[in-house]
Amino acid sequence: MVPGSVLSASSEGSNALLRDGARIVRDGKDVLEDLNLGSGGGPEAVQTQLQFTANESSLYEAIHGDPRHIDELAEETGLTLRAVSEALLIMELKGAIRNFGAQYYVRR
Repeated sequence: MVPGSVLSASSEGSNALLRDGARIVRDGKDVLEDLNLGSGGGPEAVQTQLQFTANESSLYEAIHGDPRHIDELAEETGLTLRAVSEALLIMELKGAIRNFGAQYYVRR
């Protein structure tokens, strides 16, 4: 990141962030690195590092290989659609899965 001009009022915010040690975030891996969660290991390591709830663990096990639709996941896990939606959102924020589009999910 190139700092803005020290003479420009519109650059004060970005310059202050740089001065205070701000770091660019390019993707979820950068966030995981900052949280000391790393990216090593397989799916089991991801579950351990991210400390999944029971619902999240069930869903993570059901999401493998090809993208899975939210309705399929609810049916396979026996969870309500609301519980699945909540868990998928949290897992996506944790960086364990991603929304492939149209409510299909894949592991990262």
